[in-house]
Amino acid sequence: MSDDASESIPILEPTSENNLHFSPVSSRSKKYKNAITMIVLFLINLLNYMDRFAIAGVLEQIQDYFHIGDAEAGLLQTVFVCSYMALAPLFGYLGDRYSRKLMIILGVTLWSMTTVAGSFVPKHLFWLFVLLRSLVGIGEASYSCVAPTIIADIYKNDMRTKMLALFNIAVPLGGGLGYIVGSYVSKAFNNDWRWALRVTPALGVICVILLIFLVTEPVRGGADGAHMQKTSSWLLDVKQVFKIKTFILITMGFTWVAFGLGSLSWWGPIFLQKAHILASGSEDPKEKTNVSLYFGIVTCGAGILGVLLGSEVARRYRKINARGDPIVCGIAVLLALPFLFSVLLLSKDHLILTWIFIFIAETLLCSNWALISDMLMYIVIPTRRSTASSMLIFVMHLLGDASSPYIIGEISDFFRDGADDNLTQWVSLRNALMLTPFIAALGGAAFLFAAMFIVQDRRRAEETIESTAISNDFGLYEKI
Repeated sequence: MSDDASESIPILEPTSENNLHFSPVSSRSKKYKNAITMIVLFLINLLNYMDRFAIAGVLEQIQDYFHIGDAEAGLLQTVFVCSYMALAPLFGYLGDRYSRKLMIILGVTLWSMTTVAGSFVPKHLFWLFVLLRSLVGIGEASYSCVAPTIIADIYKNDMRTKMLALFNIAVPLGGGLGYIVGSYVSKAFNNDWRWALRVTPALGVICVILLIFLVTEPVRGGADGAHMQKTSSWLLDVKQVFKIKTFILITMGFTWVAFGLGSLSWWGPIFLQKAHILASGSEDPKEKTNVSLYFGIVTCGAGILGVLLGSEVARRYRKINARGDPIVCGIAVLLALPFLFSVLLLSKDHLILTWIFIFIAETLLCSNWALISDMLMYIVIPTRRSTASSMLIFVMHLLGDASSPYIIGEISDFFRDGADDNLTQWVSLRNALMLTPFIAALGGAAFLFAAMFIVQDRRRAEETIESTAISNDFGLYEKI
């Protein structure tokens, strides 16, 4: 039979998660619908990380505007991530039970409104700016907990791996664009940092319109051949998720890597600006803008390469070793450590070499993002995936990048001891950032330990899904 003929054969798809009414949908139209959904989710994820890191591209201007030190500057990221983290369990609960599309629409609307509101805060109300940054985190949490589960419900196997890789490319690409857009929009408006926070809200409006008119929410478990409804309690879901040894270990690994990567992404531009000033002997504002540009370009390039490289290596490797995903994650993190140390030690005297090492280190550290999402989707059953994602987000941010920017800022202020010269500022930040490779090393070890359990945990999830599919074949709509 030709491919065209096979595509014209009607297939049956549930039109609602709550009943068994079916409608004929051609496989071709289904592919188009899935592709549109994927594109919109990618764009929102891109916007998510642009919004998050635009503020890092103008962080020094914000410090000057509000007259704050490194600790308070780190607090801006900490409160954002803390609110993001604290609300994740709630959105995980809702995401397994109610409309995920509606949650994303509300989330994008909230973070767009609070981001633009932050740009109008007067300089004597720093506390209000901190509060608004925390509200941005609430909006983003509603999206991050459920978007990967939608992808998992429209794709499976290798295609799911590829689509999750594409989705996660938006993380480094959006982060890099955030640095670039933040610094250059500010520069275009006479170094007024507030305009850097007014770009992403406008794009957020476009994303909401695309969501409303173009995205159709898939049935939970549909790609895996089982259509599931949720009846178990949230506490039971959490208990069952934390019984999965692989989940615990990849959560620990991601948390410790996030501690290192979160602090480096937040403090990296300022640290490198100080290094460039010391190397050139000039404090030209254009040079600071260029550093943010370079950092953004390197982050984009390294992140995209890392996600694609990690996903492809793992996809090929797990054909000969079913434990390939966590092994690739662990080895990549451990390989990044020497380059992180080199960046911190050489940045003042060897600028070109520093940028090369940053690219290599970020490529290796970013290689695990898509793999973590993929592992999470195949070791957890569909009706608990949002809950599992929210638990990972909660722990990862609580012990990872929620605390690390503030901790690094406090350590930096301790070493600086009130001094304002560039050399002391560079040395104090370098000494504080030296903590990050040691923490990241723990993450690499946790991923390697996860390889011991991932085969059993995946098999257990697949058996549950298969039993549900059999029940559906006999006319029973399984509820889990």
